[in-house]
Amino acid sequence: MGDSDEATAPAAQVVAGPRLTSEDVQDALREVIDPELGLDIVSLGLVYGVDLSEEGDANIRLTLTSPYCPLGPMIESQVHSATQFLPGIRDVRVELVWDPPWDPHTMASDEVRLELGLY
Repeated sequence: MGDSDEATAPAAQVVAGPRLTSEDVQDALREVIDPELGLDIVSLGLVYGVDLSEEGDANIRLTLTSPYCPLGPMIESQVHSATQFLPGIRDVRVELVWDPPWDPHTMASDEVRLELGLY
């Protein structure tokens, strides 16, 4: 058995796992807690969307409870930490958006509205 046997051996096949979805990323973002309210940013309705490229780049559109929130940089850092090592993610970009303005009455989950006393 020489080099010719190695040349005729079948190439190893790479089997891709299930593709990461925006829902998977949002599930990971449930670990990010708004420090002022003590609730996760997904349930609060602060995550406006997640776009994933074929190359594994994630663009996460989110807002804050206020444009003047002093904890914005900390929340952005937590978003990166919660998502950057997900399988298939190459890069994470956080895009802060202000339109539409966040409204807990319409954007937060039912559980969060109850927690905040909003009926």
